Amino acid sequence: MLNINNQVISMNRGDCVSFTVSLTDENAQPYTLEPGDSLLFCVRAEPDESSPVLLRVESATDTIYLNAQDTRGLPVGRYSAALRLQRAGGQSLIVYPVLKNHGRLSPWNNFILDPEVSL
Repeated sequence: MLNINNQVISMNRGDCVSFTVSLTDENAQPYTLEPGDSLLFCVRAEPDESSPVLLRVESATDTIYLNAQDTRGLPVGRYSAALRLQRAGGQSLIVYPVLKNHGRLSPWNNFILDPEVSL
């Protein structure tokens, strides 16, 4: 199960999920990944560069795929996630969480890992 609501991503630990990212440029026009661009999705325990990366997924498309083994070893809980656009020319931009009012929304607790569901 995957749920994205108000910039909070929640999923069951051990599930295979994917989500597609809609990007816009500085003029609010749709941005399509160009050859050499990539998206980097990282999850940390805390919203700090010094906090170790617990989950790292890179994609050359606009879709992020999380496989079962990506989250199976992580404890159930709340984490800090960020998505970065790495452009072929070297520019790197954080595209999630979204900036509002010239200040970043707190990324703390924006990735929730729920218990597995077994049948």
